[in-house]
Amino acid sequence: MDALRLVAALAVVLFHFTARDHVRWGSDRLPHDVFGAFSGVTVYGYAGVHLFFVVSGFVILMSVWGRSVPQFLASRVSRLYPAYWVAVLLTATLRWWWPTFGTVPAGAVAVNLTMTQDAFHVERVDGVYWTLWVELQFYLLMLGFLLWGITARRVLAVAAIAPPAMVALSFLAPRAEAAVGLLGWAPLFAAGMVLFVIHREGSSLARWAVVVGNALLAAVASGLRTVGAIDAVASGGHVVPVVLGAVAVAVVGLVAAVALVPTLRDLDWAILTALGALTYPLYLIHEYVGWAIIETTHEALGRWLTLAVAVGGCLGLAWLLHRFVEEPVHRPMRRWLQTRFERVGELLRAAVRRPGAVAADARGTRGTGRAPGRTSGAPDRLPSPPRAPEPVPDRTRG
Repeated sequence: MDALRLVAALAVVLFHFTARDHVRWGSDRLPHDVFGAFSGVTVYGYAGVHLFFVVSGFVILMSVWGRSVPQFLASRVSRLYPAYWVAVLLTATLRWWWPTFGTVPAGAVAVNLTMTQDAFHVERVDGVYWTLWVELQFYLLMLGFLLWGITARRVLAVAAIAPPAMVALSFLAPRAEAAVGLLGWAPLFAAGMVLFVIHREGSSLARWAVVVGNALLAAVASGLRTVGAIDAVASGGHVVPVVLGAVAVAVVGLVAAVALVPTLRDLDWAILTALGALTYPLYLIHEYVGWAIIETTHEALGRWLTLAVAVGGCLGLAWLLHRFVEEPVHRPMRRWLQTRFERVGELLRAAVRRPGAVAADARGTRGTGRAPGRTSGAPDRLPSPPRAPEPVPDRTRG
């Protein structure tokens, strides 16, 4: 999956640098004016998000299966937040300092540090953070799944029933979709989850039917809604709904191939693992950092060399984030959080048991005349004092 995550991240990077509307290539030129037909291809790089979500469905279910709630929470928090905090502060500082980016209020930056800015309708420090809110909602769903108990049958049932209902709700109730961004993207996560079940438990007609059904549902949702979202920010040419739908199906097929075809599944190249580790920090920091590089170098270097420098510079910064933030922080933070979450769990279980114990004690005393709290062997009243023994007659007399 490392290679797929890298492909997804680079697709999004190219979309933002060469297709999405911005003036970093010159005040009078948009990216499609600079790159022409190339922009017509990279505009579909938006579908890197689709690939991210399918991979997340696969990987997160794999990471949660057989784990406890404290393990899952500690793993996700320690994985997501350290690099994210640095990226938020770095991007906010860059926006305050760079004259053409526009500043972000300090209060908005503080809310962004929680990753819940979309829930409170607060400005994002970086527009790409919208996908993180969708991911958080998926994690909450997986937490509920973990509490319920994860089985292959339950995964299949949820993946078959929930996505059609969620997509329908996203169309019928736009306000609900705005609040719960996961609704419209549910088929992609569900497809990834069932692919993991196939990877773990083996294939069946029912499992493949759910995968294909979710892939087709994602294609329909992309053609009806995502096309408009792309056209709103990339004016170089209208995205063809059928093509974007086909790309949505293709990314599901790509994950299936990498997960299930032995030749691809068993690839264990160190370079892929190393590059895959850069995916998350690259996604977090690429937009404004890349735009700053483009703005300062495009006149001297030309479009292609500038693009290479921008992508390379973002990869270099992503490596620094991974090497000096993620690597040293992740494991100690995960261990520390897991211990705390386990302690909280113990306290909650004790709090739940305590009222239950009192209630059970009260039920056990009904009809006995004993006050609640008295042990079962305790007498209800003090016993009468023992009687003195009867005198033994003296048979020696008389």
